[in-house]
Amino acid sequence: MRWPGVALAVPCEWDDETERWQSPDGTYVFDVEAADFAEGFFPTMLEHHIGTEWNGKPFHLLPYQAALVRAAFGWKRADDGLRRFRKVFLAVPKGSGKSPLGAGLGLLLAFFDGEAGAEVYAVAGDKQQAGIVFGSAKTMVERNTRWTGKFDVYRDSIKLVGSTESFQVLSSDASTKHGFRPHGIIFDEFHAQPDRDLFDTLYRGMGKRGQPMLVMITTAGDDDESICFEEWDYARKVLKGDIVDEIYLPMIFELRSDEDWADHDALKRVNPGYGITMKAQYFETEVRAAQAEPRKRNSFIQLHGNRWTNQATAWIPVEWWDACEPEPIANYGAWLDAQTPELSLLPCAAGLDLAQKIDLACLSLVFRHRLDVASHTEVVTDDEQGEVVKKIVNLNYRVTIVPYFWIPEETMHEREKIDGVPYSLWRDAGLVTPTEGVTIDYNRIYSDITTKILPRFPRLKQGVIGYDLAFATDIATDLRDRAGLNVKEVLQNYQHLSESCYIAEALIKAKRVSHGGHRTLRNHFEHVAVKMDDARRIRPIKPKRASKHIDGVVASLMGIKCLAEVPDKKRSGGIMFV
Repeated sequence: MRWPGVALAVPCEWDDETERWQSPDGTYVFDVEAADFAEGFFPTMLEHHIGTEWNGKPFHLLPYQAALVRAAFGWKRADDGLRRFRKVFLAVPKGSGKSPLGAGLGLLLAFFDGEAGAEVYAVAGDKQQAGIVFGSAKTMVERNTRWTGKFDVYRDSIKLVGSTESFQVLSSDASTKHGFRPHGIIFDEFHAQPDRDLFDTLYRGMGKRGQPMLVMITTAGDDDESICFEEWDYARKVLKGDIVDEIYLPMIFELRSDEDWADHDALKRVNPGYGITMKAQYFETEVRAAQAEPRKRNSFIQLHGNRWTNQATAWIPVEWWDACEPEPIANYGAWLDAQTPELSLLPCAAGLDLAQKIDLACLSLVFRHRLDVASHTEVVTDDEQGEVVKKIVNLNYRVTIVPYFWIPEETMHEREKIDGVPYSLWRDAGLVTPTEGVTIDYNRIYSDITTKILPRFPRLKQGVIGYDLAFATDIATDLRDRAGLNVKEVLQNYQHLSESCYIAEALIKAKRVSHGGHRTLRNHFEHVAVKMDDARRIRPIKPKRASKHIDGVVASLMGIKCLAEVPDKKRSGGIMFV
């Protein structure tokens, strides 16, 4: 027991370290002394420095960490005694101690591996993330009194005094540089690597070393077209024996597809730090939060179940959307006719999402109904200076969303096959309007807005129409200059859409959105995903590898944002101003 007084929740997966990677033909042998040295380096030379509970205590490895380190450094080639494993792939959930492990491995490889002029690099998707591993290594060096005077510690490098060995952090443009001779590479949060450039540049340089080691440490991501997913899939196949790669060392902790993400036994199995680095109470709290908020569910599954998610069901459950209309609506057109007298008098704004000319285009009108009963929701947004802030929004209203869709007529049937949706039926039901030609006819959209939509809902003249600069500049200019409408640029990013996303979610959950059962809009809300940044701002995205559209969602969110700038009717001296 390497952790006195602590009941380990997860036993070591590789209890017999010589059996799992045995070499029947004797090509590889296990060097117990080398494995003992590598494992012993951590508690002998390093201390924890994060968290009151562990601060100042020797860095004893968790069972999974010890198993990985012993395998990586213990297995040797029988003919020359050099290390067997050149690539190490470790996939563990958040909070499992992967970054401190990476820091310790970097120091071990740089200064205690017997490699003359060793170059070891801490890298990640950006320099800030790479700095987590490197910063941890710097603290470990600075706090070890036995190393005082033996290392020069700089902002981006640690060097052994009187030697050329070094441990460095790389900048994000490292892929443009040459001349690397890495003995060790520590990739932290490998799932955040945007492409192969940095990886390939460094890996090619390793060929100049005798026994280099590439360590890829990560949690699951959400981009199944990334280099990390490619490597993850390869590691799975090596573990299963589908691929024989005798210099590749994989270790993956992940929920199986048939496991319940909320089951605590499954979470204990997948999280090797359960009860040690991550307390059981934390999981209980987070599971309840994820069960209550679907947007948090995929994040929990990804970070703590270590399962890749494409986030296609990460945001608005379709049952929430359907519950907004308590009675089934058989005919959307008849429903809209019945609503028009009231809607035409309400404050109104809209969002215009034109996307690409070969796809759908959408104008979504959003109307505000004031309520006597208010509710509140917390949003993460940007203030006027562009700083990320949290604020409480008063939702003393409900909204009605009325979308209009257009699609190129000549490609409509082809898109039915690609997208898997019945555009022809939606056209016949009046839910989608085909425009002549193979691309969207912007003149037709302008005409429909000014001759059909505007006369029906005249308060749009006092409203605001949001548009995305990327595609809708020309038509927005025409709507402003020729039709006299108020238009506003709304970019599809965190800064512009986060608050609207939080408000839309709260309104839908509270059944304060009326949509008439519009099937096209429902399809878009059914498939929309949200992506969250480190500040917890969110924005809508399309699901990965799916021919699905979210134009109606984006347009509605822009409409919700612009609606906040539209005042209610006001009376002055008995006169109604509209």
